[in-house]
Amino acid sequence: MRAVRIECSPSSISHDNRINKALESVSWDYRGTLGIINDNLRIMVECITVDSQCPQPGFSVGGISVVEILEEWASDYLTHHLLILDFDSKLIGDFFSNDDLCILSGTNLTSSGLVIQLSGRQSSMANLLNRIQNQMPVERIVRARNSEGISNISTTLQQHKIVKLAHNNGWYEVPKKTSIRDLAVKLGLSKSTVAEQLVKAEGEIVKQFLKGSK
Repeated sequence: MRAVRIECSPSSISHDNRINKALESVSWDYRGTLGIINDNLRIMVECITVDSQCPQPGFSVGGISVVEILEEWASDYLTHHLLILDFDSKLIGDFFSNDDLCILSGTNLTSSGLVIQLSGRQSSMANLLNRIQNQMPVERIVRARNSEGISNISTTLQQHKIVKLAHNNGWYEVPKKTSIRDLAVKLGLSKSTVAEQLVKAEGEIVKQFLKGSK
């Protein structure tokens, strides 16, 4: 049994009506799988909103339906909703019917993108990953190493994108073939943000490199 983390950036998923509807809320966090019900995958999620409004039971979009709202509670300016969702069998296929693949805690959807964490048989995870990649571009795939797991990812998705773009454009060549200004323009970010995130990402990468060389 193995584990993998799949990350999709906001630009990769913005074309999906289900994503756009979900992002009317602050976030969606996976809380557990309840099983296969009438060939559909039933899961529990926590939906966080700022206006206490979330999709109601009976609402359905693109093969995903709200079955029930189990509980609601408020914290500061946010409202939390514990929901049961059904994923239609046509949407999930038979990926979860053989009990060799499961969704892990840490799976979530926010304005920063979609994160899916899975554990299971390697062939099953590879097949599901192929299905996901046919639906949308995947920005990053992180596999568990030894017993360290995949929950603690050293760099953020934004940092990963910045380092990848910097590398592809010759930032690490001597002499440099690009500048912070050029990278910022391509990313649509400020120069200060790119510079700060690049330094933080490089620091984490060096830390992991030194850790692995002990």
